[in-house]
Amino acid sequence: MDLGTEAKPRERRRGERVLIRMAVQVNGTGKDGKPVHSPAEAVVVNRNGALVRVPHPLKPGSSLEVYQGQEKKANVFRVVWCSDRPREGRHDVGIELIEPCEELWGIRFPPVQPGQPTEAGPPRGI
Repeated sequence: MDLGTEAKPRERRRGERVLIRMAVQVNGTGKDGKPVHSPAEAVVVNRNGALVRVPHPLKPGSSLEVYQGQEKKANVFRVVWCSDRPREGRHDVGIELIEPCEELWGIRFPPVQPGQPTEAGPPRGI
C-alpha cells in the first residue's frame, strides 16, 4: 500500500476533525422545500463546519441555522450535501460555516496561520 495516497484525502480538509456528540437545534429547508425545525446531533466538527445527523433530509446549497445548547444566537451554515437514505432514522448532512469564527462547537480553534488553506481546493501536488 502506498502511504502517499492515504494522505491525499486528508490534505483536502481545511482543518483537523474532532469527533463529538453534541445535541443541536437546526432550522433550515428540507429537500422538499418545506421548512425544517428539528433537533439534531453534531458528530464530527472542525473550524469550518460539521457532519450533523438530522431526522429530515436537507436541501443542498440552502442555509442552515444551528443552535447549540441554550444559545439564543445561531451559527449559519450552508448545506454542502445530504445522504439520500437515513441511517438509524437520521440523515447525514455535511455543512460549512458561512462566517468564520474562532470559537465554534465549544472549541476555541487557533487562528488560521499564514499559508494555511482557508478554502477547499485541489489536493497539494496536483
